[in-house]
Amino acid sequence: MKHVIVITGASSGFGALAARALAKTGHIVYASMRDTAGRNASQVQLAKQFALENQVDLRTVELDVASQESADAAIAQIIAEAGRLDVVVHNAGHMVFGPTEAFTPEQLAELYDVNVLSAQRVNRAALPQLRKQKRGLLVWVGSSSTTGGVPPYLAPYFA
Repeated sequence: MKHVIVITGASSGFGALAARALAKTGHIVYASMRDTAGRNASQVQLAKQFALENQVDLRTVELDVASQESADAAIAQIIAEAGRLDVVVHNAGHMVFGPTEAFTPEQLAELYDVNVLSAQRVNRAALPQLRKQKRGLLVWVGSSSTTGGVPPYLAPYFA
């Protein structure tokens, strides 16, 4: 069955790789990212090129996980275009590196907002549709090194 999938933080890294892999298996995939007309315009073009070259349905959508308005608009756009939403992959995050004491509480709060609270913003936008459909899947990508322990200087990121 072909699913409609949105992946947050899919401009690069694991998000971009997952978007391309899932599109290659026949799904309709929305690679979400912020600033699609600016800083990530080249990533939008790369996704379009990949879709063309591989004859897959890989699309991009503007979604800034730090904004409820942006999350609402992105999910609404996906539903308007595809008619439904089946899978939400929470991948967006920001990694920081350094000694814990070097970070201010405000910096840690900002990191927590992006790495944790952002998933709630997207959930608030997506879950009503999944409930209406009486089906759907949420996947939360915790970390690239969750199983490998905590290396030095990554404590703020892993918290």
